[in-house]
Amino acid sequence: MALDLEEQEQIANLKSFWNRFGKYIIGVATVALFTYAAMSGWSWYQRSQSAEAAKLYETLLSTLSKNERDKTFLATDDLQKKYGGTTYAAMGSLLAAKIASDSNDPAKAQAYLKWAADKASDDAYRALAQMRLVSLLIDQGSDAAMSDADRILKGKAVKGFEPLWIERRGDWFLAQKKTTEARTQYLDAWKLLEKDKSFPEDSRRLLKVKIDAVGGM
Repeated sequence: MALDLEEQEQIANLKSFWNRFGKYIIGVATVALFTYAAMSGWSWYQRSQSAEAAKLYETLLSTLSKNERDKTFLATDDLQKKYGGTTYAAMGSLLAAKIASDSNDPAKAQAYLKWAADKASDDAYRALAQMRLVSLLIDQGSDAAMSDADRILKGKAVKGFEPLWIERRGDWFLAQKKTTEARTQYLDAWKLLEKDKSFPEDSRRLLKVKIDAVGGM
């Protein structure tokens, strides 16, 4: 069927537009397609990793119930190596650190806590590992350990954990018999805890004991 002049002009304009911008349109569409494919693939990969990590974490819990410490450590090592980007790796590391500490193996406990403090994908687990690591270093009491604890505490606290972070700084001062500085930190931590009622009551009771030990409120 013959085209009228208006239709012929529209087709001519379309051809001209495509000749000028067609390759760019194809390029943008291609990038969008690859981006979507990459995001979909990444989501699938994350789900797959999480599922496999969950199975290994269940194995770890099974070794704990049987008091098979060596197998617990092996399962934790596998979680770190194979599924380090999942929360299960951090959870396993914290459990393994507790087992190592209870077994009077502070070096192994420190290694697991350091891994979680540096590499945990979840901020809450990272903060928990950092604070436990600081406490462990303070308990060791050597110049090197105290220096490492000081370095960690000079870093920025994970949001929401500031009161506990400041409390650990107080512990650090108290371990060096700097009672005045420790009391200042404890009181600052107390003020923040009083403002945030989400912290468990046990946290307040323990901090109150520390404050009373260095001169009270």
